[in-house]
Amino acid sequence: MPTDSPAPGTNVIVMAPSLSDEKRATCLDLQGAGPPSRLDVLHITYSGTPADLVDQWRDHHGDLPGRMGIVVVGDQPGQQPGGESVPENVFVTTANPNDITGLGMRLNNYLNDHDDDSQLVVCLDSMTEMLQFADMQPVFKFLHMFAGQLRDADAVAHFHLDPGAHDDQTVSRLKPLFDEAVNLS
Repeated sequence: MPTDSPAPGTNVIVMAPSLSDEKRATCLDLQGAGPPSRLDVLHITYSGTPADLVDQWRDHHGDLPGRMGIVVVGDQPGQQPGGESVPENVFVTTANPNDITGLGMRLNNYLNDHDDDSQLVVCLDSMTEMLQFADMQPVFKFLHMFAGQLRDADAVAHFHLDPGAHDDQTVSRLKPLFDEAVNLS
């Protein structure tokens, strides 16, 4: 994995087994696209908790970013919005995994509040889990539109995919949506 962060306006597909340590380290490296105080980090997660994501960020980068948003997709055991203690500049919301339109609306709301003076950094973890709740066509359409929005916002974004969980056709269909690929599998 190169240590240089992708250029603003770049969408990266990170292909790695879902639970690998290398995937987690690469994810955190890709989120470090500048000094933390100048970053606006949006993390969309199907399996992480806000407290864990904040702790992982602090362990890897030290200071929290200037602004951090976490969208928890799905009902996770013991997960209640606002039930965990997170710092003041960390905004947590939830989304229904069966409602891609609702997820898109939450992401639009976050992007609309983005301050252009900060570098937007986005992680979607993961497309593999997204595809467990929705068919390929709506997921592809959502990802195509979201990647375009992020490109227009000069975001540095990465999207996780476990290639071992999909057939070659699925992986081949999704890869062209992204500007760069990191293969850790």
